[in-house]
Amino acid sequence: MLKYQYKIWIENQGISIMKLSSRSDYATKAMLELSTTPDKPVNLAYLAQVEDISISYLEQIFSLLRKHDLVKSVRGPGGGYILSKPMNNITIGNIVKAIDMNRKSKKIEQAENSDDPIHQPASHQMWEHLSSMVYGYLNKISLEDIHDARQRLIENQQNSAGTQAA
Repeated sequence: MLKYQYKIWIENQGISIMKLSSRSDYATKAMLELSTTPDKPVNLAYLAQVEDISISYLEQIFSLLRKHDLVKSVRGPGGGYILSKPMNNITIGNIVKAIDMNRKSKKIEQAENSDDPIHQPASHQMWEHLSSMVYGYLNKISLEDIHDARQRLIENQQNSAGTQAA
């Protein structure tokens, strides 16, 4: 069982238009971890330990991230993965799309490929539009934005701990 088992489903009459999975959450966290040392490769064994997930699961995730040119592998001693672009050029939308966009359900494919109006609910277009808006929003948030917000949070926590200790 995964540590953060959750899924966000937007459903209409049993047709999932958009699906954000725990897999995209792990991918985002892994990419955030790579952003902390942009020029130093991070190996999957370390990421698996930090995220408390299996290496084989991370291999699946990184295969998709590599396929979408978000990471590149570095071979040899001290090898691992690094970001393939500057973190301000990678959006959360890029990551989610790489991981989840090809995971359409059979019902979605049937609705999209059908000329029969019975298989295309009137609200299907509305849900597609909502899905597009959500991805539009995710595409406005860069990995750098998340990295910087995390750094500020860490600094604030350290400052609070220092103030309380004094």
